[in-house]
Amino acid sequence: MNIKNRATNSQRSPLVAFATLPGPNRKRKPSPYCYRLTHRSGSPREPGCALLWDVMGGREIYQVAMERLSGGKLQWHCTCADAVYRGSTQHVCKHILGLIEQGRSKREFVDSSSCCDSSLAIG
Repeated sequence: MNIKNRATNSQRSPLVAFATLPGPNRKRKPSPYCYRLTHRSGSPREPGCALLWDVMGGREIYQVAMERLSGGKLQWHCTCADAVYRGSTQHVCKHILGLIEQGRSKREFVDSSSCCDSSLAIG
């Protein structure tokens, strides 16, 4: 990722990132959302929660987690109602897509069935 940490202006992984996503109201007017990294695993290659973000900008504060499964595959989780209600399907909520798309140009499209970067695979 090329996003710079606002506090230290370094090239390390960002603590805060911003995305414009469809808003929480019925008109879905584009709104700013803020992702704040709250947890990073000390051993990211081990199974379990690798990264955890708080997502602010909608009606409530949600959490997005990236879990590493025992086979090494990554699985995304979100606490929003959309992800919880449709979680058993391959549906991916806007909060997860907004985080995955960080650092990509607006013309690039992330297809959840065949993501170009296997480390970001949604599973």
